[in-house]
Amino acid sequence: MITSGSRLTTQLILGIFFASGAAGLIYEILWMRQLAQLFGSTSQSAAVTTAAFFIGISAGSYYFGRQAARLVNPLRTYAWLEFGIVLAGLFFYLLFQIYYSFYDTIFTTFAASSVVFIVVKILLAMLLICPASFLMGGTLPVMGEYLIQDRAQLGRWAGTLYGINTLGAVFGATAAGFFLPRLLGINLTYGIALALSLTLGVAAWLLSMLAKQSNETAQVRVQESSAQRWSIGRFGLMEFVALLSGFLSLGMQVLWIRMLVQVLQNSTYTFSAVLVVFLSALAIGAFLVRLMVSRIPANLTTLMFLMVAAGVACLMTPLVFVEWTDGLRYLGNQDTLGSYLTQVLFTVGVIVGIPTVLMGMVLPYLYRYAERLDESPGNTLGRLNGWNTAGAVIGPLIASFLLLPSLGLWTSVSLLGLVYLAVPLVLFEGTRERIAVVATVATLLVFANPTALPLVRINVDTEKLLALWEGPDGTVAVVERDGKRRIKLNNWYALGGSGALRMEQIQTHLPMHLHPDPRTVYYLGMGSGITAGTVLNYPVDSVTVTELSGEVIEASAQYFGEYSNHFHEHPAVKVVHEDGRNFLAGTTSTFDLIISDLFIPWRAGVALLYSQEHFERARARLNDDGLFVQWIPLYQISERELKIIAKTMSRVFPTVSLWRGDFYARQPILAMVGHLDTKPLAATTPLVQRSQRDIANFRDGAAEQIPLAAYYLGTLSAYSEWFSEAAMNTDNLPIIEYLAPESHRAERAGLVQWFTGEALIGFMQQLQQRREPTEDPYLSDLSPDIHRAIYAGLFFHIAAVARHEDNARANADATAMGRALMVGQQQ
Repeated sequence: MITSGSRLTTQLILGIFFASGAAGLIYEILWMRQLAQLFGSTSQSAAVTTAAFFIGISAGSYYFGRQAARLVNPLRTYAWLEFGIVLAGLFFYLLFQIYYSFYDTIFTTFAASSVVFIVVKILLAMLLICPASFLMGGTLPVMGEYLIQDRAQLGRWAGTLYGINTLGAVFGATAAGFFLPRLLGINLTYGIALALSLTLGVAAWLLSMLAKQSNETAQVRVQESSAQRWSIGRFGLMEFVALLSGFLSLGMQVLWIRMLVQVLQNSTYTFSAVLVVFLSALAIGAFLVRLMVSRIPANLTTLMFLMVAAGVACLMTPLVFVEWTDGLRYLGNQDTLGSYLTQVLFTVGVIVGIPTVLMGMVLPYLYRYAERLDESPGNTLGRLNGWNTAGAVIGPLIASFLLLPSLGLWTSVSLLGLVYLAVPLVLFEGTRERIAVVATVATLLVFANPTALPLVRINVDTEKLLALWEGPDGTVAVVERDGKRRIKLNNWYALGGSGALRMEQIQTHLPMHLHPDPRTVYYLGMGSGITAGTVLNYPVDSVTVTELSGEVIEASAQYFGEYSNHFHEHPAVKVVHEDGRNFLAGTTSTFDLIISDLFIPWRAGVALLYSQEHFERARARLNDDGLFVQWIPLYQISERELKIIAKTMSRVFPTVSLWRGDFYARQPILAMVGHLDTKPLAATTPLVQRSQRDIANFRDGAAEQIPLAAYYLGTLSAYSEWFSEAAMNTDNLPIIEYLAPESHRAERAGLVQWFTGEALIGFMQQLQQRREPTEDPYLSDLSPDIHRAIYAGLFFHIAAVARHEDNARANADATAMGRALMVGQQQ
């Protein structure tokens, strides 16, 4: 038979197990992406997907561990597991398509009850994921049963397998997080993972043909295992420590991610970098145990001291984080993406690397400690891994939905660190050791004092923190400065406020005037609620608002009611705590207006709000004459990404008209308005009627209100060559998710400019030259006064940019030209 003494065979087996870990992480990342499309990008949906994955791993580990001793040829069984993963992976893909086509029925049936809907999501996710993850869970005990022939080598080889598999997971996380989906798309990346699993199955099958393990040998193992089952020492303790290790490791990971997002870009790249560091540290922990296996005693005292070290390191992370980031200062202000990610990897490694390495040593050390047990290696690995992964199911759920909302971030981190220390305190038999643990805890609590650490960075001289919420969806703060309030999510991202009333209100005023008679309005995204509240100035029948963060909903209701017409209390308004894209996919309601908020393009998951599938879904939810309005922050996007959005939206809507949000120079916003037909703008539209009045008042000197018609830029069809070479942004290839973070970092480094200032003016001029307002089919029914107002709008914008650049001459000339057009002195 092939034994562990065969160097070539061992290297091949370890190579297979490395690749298996890579494939497993690719599957997990892609499943998270796919189910986010189905269930929404909420914290609940992410927790459901993670739980379903680990439930399958846990059950598979435990089951195949119990069966391992009965296997005649474990390597062939491993091959069958890989083949099964391929079939289960295909099952996921096919069943996902079925779910997707029936999701509106699922949503309308169960969404009314949040608890029931969560249960339904869990069941659906388990049906999708558990078949494959159950088989994945069996790979370690089955491979361990084959490779480990001598129980005295259990610690060495089990730790090696665990470390190699985790190292493969690092490779998979890197490939799926940074490269493959961007280059190949989600579907082809998934196909590569399936092909890899199939290849591993074939390789294991070929190796198994060389194995000459007899059925009699397997029967002897079964009899020995059955006869000696009750001689296992400290059975309950090992299971408990394995469970606790998984619980604390994954729970702490959730809390650390919440900690790190306070200072990071929070793009797909940064989350992938954090995952790579975490997995790398776990792998290092496993390899350290493997290196020290002959030097460290396999006793309870060593295990307890290891847990004490992990607990101490965890308790220190809040203090290290705050000190390292200089009080939650944003990381990497002027770095390109490459140097920024290098800094992220280094920073995350410094802050959480050591505690994660120590946590990563606990389970491999349990393998070493389990050498004394009289049972098959596969049974030991399956049982310990099963309990460890069961803890990994519970940890994130407790951390996200119980600890963060009730205790807050710093106290939650400290509590989990104290749990690590409490176990040795209970299990140590000597008084001296217990006193040492208590003294360590007391010293750390006094030194670190997590309650004194900041949760949001503010200027204490000019800003006042009014309120703070910590929950599953983020850390939300309401900050006041010079009498102006704003909402901050995760320390940096402003979600609107009273200081930008006009910009927020125009996001409702313009669409409401552009539609002939809007009665039903849907807002995708809420923020402060000022934009949505503005709609109550109009005679509407119903308003639906979706917001991803429950904490943001609470902040808006409590601190922005006076600025938002107290819309939370209005009977016509329904505020839904749900992913807005997911809501559109599930609801059967239709709307006259769908207004999609300003979103930060580089944030993970936002690219799906600019995808072809999302635009198609929005189009399907419009009534006749309905409009879909996508607001875009031009001060956070490059021309490259804007072209992609333009091309994608133009493929869905017959007409896409472009409107400025105002004449802002520093922070301009743009509305892309999707129309269901190619009809021209009617002269009876409220926007035209109001513009005619404003033009008359301007001409008579009664008021100098710039008419809404002046906000018009043109239609995308007039300048299709501008975006003809751009890529499409789809659910399968969400290219903006990868390009926008690059542009963000390049802009910080001074290598790229946002689409503002002269670049935006140049685009407006080109758009107008391609199709003059007098020749624009969309404006064919409108008067010369409206045409002149549109010309004037360009000059008013040129003047605004000139003022921002302190160019007094250009400002005066452009303003004079705009005024002349408004009063009819220029044609």
